[in-house]
Amino acid sequence: MVFREEQEASWLWPLRHWRSCREEDEEKNCGKDEDADERWDRERGFDLADCMEKGLARELVTDFMQPLRKSSRLWRFHVVRSEDKLQYRLFSDDGDFLMCARVALEEKLVSFFLYNPADREGALLNETSRPAFTMSYGENRSEWRLTQERCEHCRFSPSHLSCTCHGKQQVAFTKHSRRHIGDGIFNCMDVHVPGLYSDGSRVVWCPLLGKGDLSSPPDNSLEVQRLSTRKPQWNDDVESLVLDFKGRHILSSAKNFQLSLQQKPGHVICQFGKIGASTFSLDFRYPLSVIQAFAIAMTTIFWT
Repeated sequence: MVFREEQEASWLWPLRHWRSCREEDEEKNCGKDEDADERWDRERGFDLADCMEKGLARELVTDFMQPLRKSSRLWRFHVVRSEDKLQYRLFSDDGDFLMCARVALEEKLVSFFLYNPADREGALLNETSRPAFTMSYGENRSEWRLTQERCEHCRFSPSHLSCTCHGKQQVAFTKHSRRHIGDGIFNCMDVHVPGLYSDGSRVVWCPLLGKGDLSSPPDNSLEVQRLSTRKPQWNDDVESLVLDFKGRHILSSAKNFQLSLQQKPGHVICQFGKIGASTFSLDFRYPLSVIQAFAIAMTTIFWT
């Protein structure tokens, strides 16, 4: 068996080697026909076996859930938007593909996939009906809820005993609002993500573990990390709101933002900025994971 040589930089610790073990895909609806699932699994198994020989299979989502390792600087990524503005691909700073997001306007849903649709093998395995993560949003597009399709707590339980029908495992919740600053309007957001225990393990926000809605955790809960956008300053010279994206040449865009932990407002954890006609920088660090940062950035798709 021959594996493709990995090109990822060493700091992408969990991402530098894609494990080829199979992760069972979740039934999207309770009570789904088991025969149909078995047929789908069998057919996908053949596709995976072929890609495993090439070192291309990437079925586990654990790596995308782990926070990036601690660093004094932001790790750099970038997002490329499709011409129709309905597909977004996340790359490392070196150009390695990480994830793809697709927007379904009628369903009010953003689906996240681990395979690159631009690659032949990725197109083969990128089963559009079974994303790794999904993010729903409301009618007014102000509240966004990211869930993992296969809960880490009850992934091996039968569907009727899992959280599939109880909201699924929540990974992040984002709420938008708008404020006036000077002569400009500031798009801002508040974000809730599950916290980390003292031993470094992640809080699994599964409803079957007694977790409520991530949108409204108890005020004194230590199991939730709260982030908020940094407030820009009005610049009379350019007659616009501005933020300091250190080390990045950022173009003017309503989608640009910086996030910090509420207890450390001066410490930037994540920043997203336009750097080209269809390209955006996405820089972040611990305690955010790849999927959390990417999903938070995706909530700005309607910002104008």
